[in-house]
Amino acid sequence: MGHIITAVYEIAGEDAARRAALVAVEQSHELPTELAPANAVRDSLAHVRAVVEQPGLPALATVDYPADLAGGELGQLLVLLLGNVSLQDGVRLVDLTVPAALAGALRGPRLGVAGVRALVGEPEGALLATALKPVGMTGEQLAALAYDVAAGGLHVVKEDQGLADQPWAPFAERVPRVAEAVRRANDHTGGHSVYLPVVNGGAARFAEQIHFVRRAGAHGVLVMPGIAGFGAVAHAAKLFEGGIVLAHPSFLGGFTASAGHGIAPDVLFGTLLRLAGADASIFPSWGGRFSLTRTQCLAIADAARRPLHDLAPTLPTPGGGMSIDRAPELLEAYGPDTLFLVGGDLRRGDDPRRAAERLVGAVRRG
Repeated sequence: MGHIITAVYEIAGEDAARRAALVAVEQSHELPTELAPANAVRDSLAHVRAVVEQPGLPALATVDYPADLAGGELGQLLVLLLGNVSLQDGVRLVDLTVPAALAGALRGPRLGVAGVRALVGEPEGALLATALKPVGMTGEQLAALAYDVAAGGLHVVKEDQGLADQPWAPFAERVPRVAEAVRRANDHTGGHSVYLPVVNGGAARFAEQIHFVRRAGAHGVLVMPGIAGFGAVAHAAKLFEGGIVLAHPSFLGGFTASAGHGIAPDVLFGTLLRLAGADASIFPSWGGRFSLTRTQCLAIADAARRPLHDLAPTLPTPGGGMSIDRAPELLEAYGPDTLFLVGGDLRRGDDPRRAAERLVGAVRRG
């Protein structure tokens, strides 16, 4: 199986075996087999390995794709796995196995868990993050907030995905100001907090923005693969060597929201974003304002960190309405190789530094 990509799909409805065969042809040839040249059928046609019926549930269809179909490219791998069939109801990608050669070609996270830990100076404990928000704050206000939460001991200060080049906090003015605030906090406390601005200026400005934030003193970037494309994650890692690439799930919910369509959350936020090169991957944890279950969330964390050929593990980053009071519970569930993202709860009481210190204390006690 060293030259095979194996995908497992849930297929709903009647005659799952026939539908699985159609998926295999659609995703590899997109042409009736009898019309394809003999060499193409031999070398590049996907094959259904098994279809397992599950009473009352969708069938599980295992499809083997010749690895050469991906061409060593992340984008083509995505086309292969769910390209045209993403337009069909009742087909959901729920598992994925890739050969070592393809994983090596994609490279995965440049830093991974160990690299992020080294950068933030936290060799073994839980890692903590927050978001600079809301949109509408000035650059000066965002910098003051960044200073407070960095001084309070948080490891990662990321920008909210809604920040862009708005008039009240223009990108070129905001980024150097916030980077300087985090640097001053580190100087005053001896900490190693990192600042990750969001880069969402579109394809034409993507590289320019990354070069700018690196010169400004940031420590990596927040990328939205649902907006910029999955390839933008790997491109950011290449452009910002030694920096953290944090993937945000904005616009990806359409893949995971339906139980009968799209991509299982652990495959999307764990495996695929890890293959794309995310050092950390944000997803909505259970108990917040989104709908993933505890089981789904822990499966994401497992997919992000379990052995995958020679790829570094990705830091699972649960967020979406997390609170300081729940920190010990979440730490026990996810384990310390996790980047816990707490946003709005740090703003209660109008003392973000004190709230950050409380969060640090909560995970240390946990």
